[in-house]
Amino acid sequence: MLRFRYTCLRHQEAFVAAAHRAGCRELEKMDEIRRKTLAWLSARFPRLVLEHFNEESCIACKLEANGFDTHEVERVVSDFAREMAPETAKDHC
Repeated sequence: MLRFRYTCLRHQEAFVAAAHRAGCRELEKMDEIRRKTLAWLSARFPRLVLEHFNEESCIACKLEANGFDTHEVERVVSDFAREMAPETAKDHC
């Protein structure tokens, strides 16, 4: 089970879709990708991540509201997913 705390359904679905497109379909691996992505976001946007937790708001919605392009986040999710995908899936990406 993925352990999203405050992420809205739309962004949860976008995260899962990005992981699937990159060849990762295992929930345990996707949850690790979620944690890695949050760590990446924390390093890149520490204030927004802190606000996200304090406000219990969706981090992706918060990024969009502040004018950030979430395609970069999707690329990071895809990169982490490719790293974790089985070798057979990597051949098809």
